[in-house]
Amino acid sequence: MSEDAWSNLDKVDQKIIEILNNNARTPSKEIASELKKSGHDVSDRTIRKRIERLEKSGIIKGYKAVLTDVSGINEYQAVLMKLKPSKSLEAVKDSIKDFITKLDNYLLVSNMEGEWNMLVLLQVNSEKTNTSQKIVEKFSDELIDYRINEIDIKDVNILNMSLLLL
Repeated sequence: MSEDAWSNLDKVDQKIIEILNNNARTPSKEIASELKKSGHDVSDRTIRKRIERLEKSGIIKGYKAVLTDVSGINEYQAVLMKLKPSKSLEAVKDSIKDFITKLDNYLLVSNMEGEWNMLVLLQVNSEKTNTSQKIVEKFSDELIDYRINEIDIKDVNILNMSLLLL
């Protein structure tokens, strides 16, 4: 969510999102109770209406299960990319983002300032071909340099990390 969209929400909506981010299955009565503790007297019916509005407006895009080690896949890779300078650098970044966001195992794709232009975090799936290498091969004409590193993010809540980085 962009910072502008977040700052345009009132305190009640922000608190609702915060509670749902911690547990998307929190009942509206419990959300109303939490809000009452922080000085906002809002009924559970109002909470449901606000959540519905947040969903319709696209601020809440959906809910998903965040699995721990149940899947058996606990390997991650970071791909750092240094792109060739060009007039169409932003278009190149956009095409890389479009490609990566269609992959089922990507966690994060981000522009960077400094030596490296882009960072991609992927969950490694040993059953499939090496996704990191596929990215590098597809955009090899645009790359000056790249690094693929194994990373350990076992104890990080991926959903919260991605919201923080947005």
